[in-house]
Amino acid sequence: MATGFKELIKSSIDLKEYRVALMKSQVEISLYRWVVLFAVFYVFVAFAFAFQEAPPLIDLIIQEFQISHAEAGLVMSIVVIPGIFLGIPVGASVDRYGVKLIGFVSTILIVIGCLTTAMANSFATILIGRLILGIGGVFIITAMPAIIPQWFLGKELGKAMGIYGINMPIATVMAFQTVGMLRLTHDWRYPFYIGAAVGIVAIVVLTLIVKEGPLKPKEHGQRSSTRQALQSIEIWKVSIVWLLFNAAALSFTSWAPNLFENYKSIDPAYASFLASILMLAAIPFVPVYGWVSDRMGRRKPLMVTGSVLMALAFIAVAYTPNFALTASIVALGVTAAMVPPTASALLPEILGPSSAGASFGVMAICLNIGAALGPLLIGYLIDITESLTLSFIGMAVLSAAAAVVAFSLKASKLR
Repeated sequence: MATGFKELIKSSIDLKEYRVALMKSQVEISLYRWVVLFAVFYVFVAFAFAFQEAPPLIDLIIQEFQISHAEAGLVMSIVVIPGIFLGIPVGASVDRYGVKLIGFVSTILIVIGCLTTAMANSFATILIGRLILGIGGVFIITAMPAIIPQWFLGKELGKAMGIYGINMPIATVMAFQTVGMLRLTHDWRYPFYIGAAVGIVAIVVLTLIVKEGPLKPKEHGQRSSTRQALQSIEIWKVSIVWLLFNAAALSFTSWAPNLFENYKSIDPAYASFLASILMLAAIPFVPVYGWVSDRMGRRKPLMVTGSVLMALAFIAVAYTPNFALTASIVALGVTAAMVPPTASALLPEILGPSSAGASFGVMAICLNIGAALGPLLIGYLIDITESLTLSFIGMAVLSAAAAVVAFSLKASKLR
């Protein structure tokens, strides 16, 4: 009897210790997911920083290599061309081989691309360096957001994607301000060496921190998940909204410094600062809109509203005098912030986390098409019209088209 009582006491103590260990494990997972979110956030920033270093340097590159605005647009567009062809294969490889391996390859390519660009002695070599950067970029664009649903449940996914979504704004602000100051004392090559250094740190961060999450689905038919993503009309609609949004936003960050400097006689450093305000203003609002969409249980209204208001803000920028430019660009940034968290959170919700890699692969294709065509088309528009007003109206048309596609989304599938 005494022995049985002792065994009961011992089993109770063991059960208590197990519960304590389980709770401790859950707390550690809860904390570590934020560490992982920071790590994938930084890796994307490393790519985006290298990508966005070019716009403030376009005038210098045009002068050195005697090229047109349309040709200079290739400095941005060629970075995203690989994603048009590699988005789906990379998305499938993420689901199959995991984020860590794919991410490691991509960060290596970022460093190589930056160094190639920095040491270029011809415009063709610059394009080769930017192409290498773009190949690494499509891996990052696809792989990094695919790991977030493995660590965050649906009720927190909008908030997590909102925090992750400020990566491009922060990278753009950092790049524009860094390059805007460096171009006053150094040639156009120096910033790309800094981009390579940022990429090296990303290799270390990814290697030491990033790993698959506890919510990663069990292995299932890879071909099936890819086919589902390709056949889903709603996935393509969300991705087309992302295409048009990025075509408009990246056209602004690519050409606004040039437009403000040449058509408004604004100092180059201040012109870069004005262009960065779009992203700077968006930074505090992207996580907020992600949280709001979680609370609402709906993403579509914010996507539609953000796209409409963004189109109106572009028109306002086109007609705003110099003394009020800051206010109109702030409005543009605040409205643009509605789209990234809602679009990113929708993809794993439509088909589930098991198809996240393939779904983000589709989005990567559309993102890169938009990022390739946007700066190229607006650069051509600048060449033929030589008009700041018409250039910004062109960006507004892209945002208005995004609103139309977002409105066609089926709300019943987006909760």
